[in-house]
Amino acid sequence: MRTLAIVVLLAACGKGGDSTETKSGSAGAAGSGGSGAVVSDVKPTAGFEKLTVTRDGKPIPMARAFIKRVSPDQWRLQVGDKVGSCQELLSGVASAVEGATSFVTTLRRRLAPDGIATIQVTEFWTGGHPTKATFSTARLTEPTDKDTRVEVELAKISDDDAGKILVVEGALVAIGCGDQPPDGAGIPKDSHVSAASVSVAGKKLDLVSAVLVGDDLTLSTGPKDCSGITPWSQVVVRHHAGKWTLSGTWFEKDHEATEKALPEDTVKDLKVTFGAQGNGKDGPTMAITIAGAGNIGPYPITLAGTIEALDCQTKK
Repeated sequence: MRTLAIVVLLAACGKGGDSTETKSGSAGAAGSGGSGAVVSDVKPTAGFEKLTVTRDGKPIPMARAFIKRVSPDQWRLQVGDKVGSCQELLSGVASAVEGATSFVTTLRRRLAPDGIATIQVTEFWTGGHPTKATFSTARLTEPTDKDTRVEVELAKISDDDAGKILVVEGALVAIGCGDQPPDGAGIPKDSHVSAASVSVAGKKLDLVSAVLVGDDLTLSTGPKDCSGITPWSQVVVRHHAGKWTLSGTWFEKDHEATEKALPEDTVKDLKVTFGAQGNGKDGPTMAITIAGAGNIGPYPITLAGTIEALDCQTKK
């Protein structure tokens, strides 16, 4: 039996890449197709009375909005005056209509080191491509199941798209489209027993998967197989090449343990114990036990429990 003192790295769950595309193939939501095509005296449909969208100061009433869940605590919102549907949002292909204005935003729950969670706008597409908008916070009601009415409130978003200033602010009601259909990439063929958890800044989540490559370890709150793809997850804990980091959709950037001494003071109490080997549809497995508390960057971390890990380096 071998024991490894570990530092926690939450790798950003990141197979990322289901950004909406126009039918012409450019990334983003179908955007403003012409100037002045949407007149300002058009009244918005119900659910948009408290939403303000302007381009160069001219109001553009929105008429439709849809929202899907990309992964736990991550959503994508599509809003438009003439275009938009659940089919488009779920497929990632948006119609391009002359004179139409629409935008797509990514919303993610973020966790601060003090345990306070907020929802933030992290991406913004308009004009058929991603833009460098001034991002903000948001609020939404859950769940975003199919055909539910989801209340969304956006703090002010300002975007300079080709010299035209688009400003979005206020509340709206979006139609829930359910979950983004999985494409299977990075997902194990079989389920694996887990009674393990990770707590970050006092927020506790179950660990769903563990992957071993030699002494390198990945622990994730989402599913993960032996491939190089890590599907979106709120928290991923990794130990790789002697380094421990913390990342995931809950975090704006990756975090590493601070080395004050050897062994690292902030993570010296984190331990992983390797146990019995096995086999399954995904290949060789190994039971591991995790325990201990420490800090990765500014975040307090606690590991606990047992989980069946994929032993990706051992041949079948």
